[in-house]
Amino acid sequence: MRWRVMLCAVWWTFGWLGSAQAAPANPPPQICLSQPGSAACAAQTRQDLNARMNHLYRREMRKVMGTYTERRLDHAQTLWRRWANADCLFRNGPPGRGGPQWQTRQDGCLSDKIRSRIAQLDRYVHCAGETCPPG
Repeated sequence: MRWRVMLCAVWWTFGWLGSAQAAPANPPPQICLSQPGSAACAAQTRQDLNARMNHLYRREMRKVMGTYTERRLDHAQTLWRRWANADCLFRNGPPGRGGPQWQTRQDGCLSDKIRSRIAQLDRYVHCAGETCPPG
């Protein structure tokens, strides 16, 4: 388990922290304009939201880099991802028993959870004074 945390830390540091400062745009995915409600639309929406969440996470990580808060944020994000995946799996059941629309429901569930996490991370990124997590 520890090797996964270290691998993720290296991946984030070298692969993502050097990426652009601007947030990814949030228009609906192109596929959703022509095929709303499709599996491809659900998957692309989840991927786009995930990119936005990762961007906010990286911004907050840069803010707290080198502090104990960095470790807390990393731990919280790891546990949040595990919880979101587990909760959606609980709601939709295992893939083999979920029928042909299972992946679409799973993507929709994860998209809803990611939207909530984006709101949380956005509050952290734009916090000031007492509204920030303690250092």
